Amino acid sequence: MRLITNIDASTTTSQCLSHQQFMLLNMKHNLIYNPSKSTKLVHWNQSGVVDCCQWNGVSCNNGHVIGLDLSQESISGGLHNSSSLFNFEHLHSLNLAFNNFGSFIPSDIVKLKNLRHLNLSNAGFCGQIPKGIFQIQTLKTLDVSNNEELEGSLPEFSQHGQLDTLILSNTNFFGQLVSSISNLKQLSTLDLSNCQFNGTLPDSLSELTNLVYLDLSYNRFSGPLPSFNKSKNLQYLSLLQNELTGTILSTQWEELLNLCIINLGDNFFSGKIPKSLFTIPSLQEVTLSDNGFEGLLDEFQNATASTLELVDLSINKLEGPIPLSLFGLKRLSLLNLSSNKFNGTIHLDTIHKKLPYLRVLGLSNNKLSVEIADEDPSLSFFPNLTNVLLASCNLKKFPSFLKNQPKLFDLDLSNNLIQGPIPNWIWKFDSMVSLNLSNNLLTDLEGPLENPNSSLLMIDLHSNQIRGSIPYFTKYVVHLDFSNNEFSFIPPNIEKYLPFLFYLSLTNNSFHGKIPESFCNCSSIRMLDLSHNNFDGPIPKCLIARNNTLRLLNLAGNKLTGHIYDTIFSSTCNLRYLDLNANLLRGTVPNSLANCQKLEVLNLGNNSLSDEFPCFLGNITTLQVLVLRSNKLHGPIDCSHNTSHWKMLRVVDLASNKFVGTLPGKLLQSWTAMMDDGNYTKENGIYLYFNMYDFGHYIRYKDMLALINIAIVKRLAKIFANDPPYIFDDMLNYAIKGNQLPYGGTYLDSVTVVNKGMQMKLVKIFSIFTSLDFSSNQFEGPIPEELMSLKALNVLNMSHNAFSGHIPSSLGDLTALESLDLSNNTLFGEIPTEISSLTFLAVLNLSFNHLEGKIPTGTQIQSFDIYSFEGNEGLCGPPLTNNCGDDGVQGLPQTPSASSETHNSIDWNFLSAELGFTFGIGVIILPLIFWKKWRLWYWKHLDDLLWRIIPQLDFVYEQHGQHKYKTLRWISA
Repeated sequence: MRLITNIDASTTTSQCLSHQQFMLLNMKHNLIYNPSKSTKLVHWNQSGVVDCCQWNGVSCNNGHVIGLDLSQESISGGLHNSSSLFNFEHLHSLNLAFNNFGSFIPSDIVKLKNLRHLNLSNAGFCGQIPKGIFQIQTLKTLDVSNNEELEGSLPEFSQHGQLDTLILSNTNFFGQLVSSISNLKQLSTLDLSNCQFNGTLPDSLSELTNLVYLDLSYNRFSGPLPSFNKSKNLQYLSLLQNELTGTILSTQWEELLNLCIINLGDNFFSGKIPKSLFTIPSLQEVTLSDNGFEGLLDEFQNATASTLELVDLSINKLEGPIPLSLFGLKRLSLLNLSSNKFNGTIHLDTIHKKLPYLRVLGLSNNKLSVEIADEDPSLSFFPNLTNVLLASCNLKKFPSFLKNQPKLFDLDLSNNLIQGPIPNWIWKFDSMVSLNLSNNLLTDLEGPLENPNSSLLMIDLHSNQIRGSIPYFTKYVVHLDFSNNEFSFIPPNIEKYLPFLFYLSLTNNSFHGKIPESFCNCSSIRMLDLSHNNFDGPIPKCLIARNNTLRLLNLAGNKLTGHIYDTIFSSTCNLRYLDLNANLLRGTVPNSLANCQKLEVLNLGNNSLSDEFPCFLGNITTLQVLVLRSNKLHGPIDCSHNTSHWKMLRVVDLASNKFVGTLPGKLLQSWTAMMDDGNYTKENGIYLYFNMYDFGHYIRYKDMLALINIAIVKRLAKIFANDPPYIFDDMLNYAIKGNQLPYGGTYLDSVTVVNKGMQMKLVKIFSIFTSLDFSSNQFEGPIPEELMSLKALNVLNMSHNAFSGHIPSSLGDLTALESLDLSNNTLFGEIPTEISSLTFLAVLNLSFNHLEGKIPTGTQIQSFDIYSFEGNEGLCGPPLTNNCGDDGVQGLPQTPSASSETHNSIDWNFLSAELGFTFGIGVIILPLIFWKKWRLWYWKHLDDLLWRIIPQLDFVYEQHGQHKYKTLRWISA
């Protein structure tokens, strides 16, 4: 939405003055533009038109130029202070939008003292914006939006400011929204969306009484939501994706009778949603998704008279039954209640008549049961449906009414109880782009699958029971997830049938044999996951070398053999994630791996690699996870000869190798990503994920459409040709919350770490999670003090080595530590008291060292069992049972008193009986072990005795080699 005032650039009142014409021609001469694309500049002073006020893009008053519109003139090469543009002292309007200047905004622009309307949007300006722009007293409209490299902050606004429109969206503006914004009394449009603003919203925002349009979305504003009750003309309010907190009250909306659109999605709001919000008379769209709203959603009045067309309350904590009022909103085209705690049963066959215009229905991931009566197959429920989101709705069969949805665009029936084959009518939708049937009990696919008019881009069938060969659908498919099924065969020439394939996951199936080399010819593939199958043989040399588009390769958990060839990783390697864990690979770590300069995760663990520590990988500055555990790697890990190290490393696992020497302090100090102060929590951290498509944001449907054959775009445009233009946008935007792919734009990484004494798979690696595992090697020497600077460490395992010396007291500085294992070393001295201050410590193992003295007291230490301290003979105090003496060392037994002398004296009668019993047993047992003749005699007589006592036993003869044995066996009656 843009409210920029447009100036009619063709309006003139008299012939232009000669010096004005001269300045225009001089300005034209100094501008670099493409004449073939120009519709204004190229015609100036041409075709016999001498009066510059008649030139396209120029408007005049009394011979003076007052308006210049040079938008979309393909201007490049910058704009400089020397330009005659800044000599037009009567200029009121300047529009330079949609060019590519590629330069700073000249500071001389402030010379235009009479400027009222300035539009520099989409013009390729960069650098710091001149502060003086905001001080032009006559300026009413300022739009510098969509200059992504333009930066600055808001100044203090004077009380005489005339601005009524301020648009800074999609720039790098930062800082706080100044309270003096309220001095702009005429402000009607304020758009600061998609910038870098932070801080709380000033209460002075409520003083902007003329505000009509307010968009502060995609920033980092925090704190409570101010009241806008004084802005009675407010029509549009968006605070999407900020960090706002608190509750929203019914009193905040009582006076906003003209409000049409409200979007508070993706914040941290909590509490109940006031029912008065749904009764604002002009309201058309309300989006409160992805917050912490909770409790019951109350019924509200006059639902049938409401103008509401869009209600998105997804991803909250709302509970109880869905209010019937929502189903009474007759104009509703989008209803998304997914990912809440709503319960009850929804009968779609009874509500479809109440919502005749419904296009998007989202009820996924609640505690709902959606039921549909045995409807007439020819009946079309919800005839306009495009997006159906019914995941986790206890469906037991495919809703047959879906057959008759001619414009079905996105279908999600995942996490239900649907069993049997997938019906073939699913594949007949020409309009369907996204299909998710994962986590059901599906066993087969009814054919035929081919539909030459299909628009399917994304298919997710993971976690079912489908077996046989991988099916082929339309060639335009870009995302396929067949993981966790029983597929066993990959047809040949996969690249011919899936030429646009970006994402393919076949993990956890029943594939075997060699990895097909046809994958080498998939020129578009970005993500390939073949992990946890039974593939064997070598890794195809061409798999990475030929696919420079490949970003992620996961071959873990197979039976791959041979070397990792040095020719696999070419200079064009774009890998970000490589997982070869748990195979049978041998040889060395290839030097060519250093070509993968964008690598973020490298997992070579649980193989048979025999090599030194790969210091040459230190040049990969993007590496965050390095796993080399359980190989045959050896030697020191000192990389002192390397000038570059892994500054982004967060997870390092070198366990169960043969590394030797001391831990190099210089190397540890280079891991700066582990030195965060630990103030982050997992609640406000983000997961380590991988965007396969290089858009710089979550993959969107419209991004995907732009990547594939234009035929699909044309086909979809034809299908929706009779719908309003915004309908197609809505389908793209609401196919999933946030306009991103539900399953496939990103790949959440997983890795296994040793924590709490066992291997633990982190299905999602938090970007703030840090772990070091040096266990089961031959490291020696003291624990380096440099290790204590890694203050963000969550897990530290140094067990089963030869570390010696004292435990550093500075270990208490690792305040984020949750697991510490120093067991099975040769550490000595006392346990530092600072360990007791590690309040997050949940796992501690100091066993089998040479520690001594009193175990420190603290809230955490006494909660660990004795196994955390066993094998340290000099330790004493809780949780151990032996007490400490006054000097803090293990106490000696007290001298027996006279009264207890009899009690503590040795009972010689009892001791004699024990010795006699032990001697008697030894006389029998020892000959059985060492004297063969005695052993044979003993077992023969024992068998005879047992046969007499238990008649059901009888002797049988068994032949073993050349010897025959007689043994007792139970004889059945």
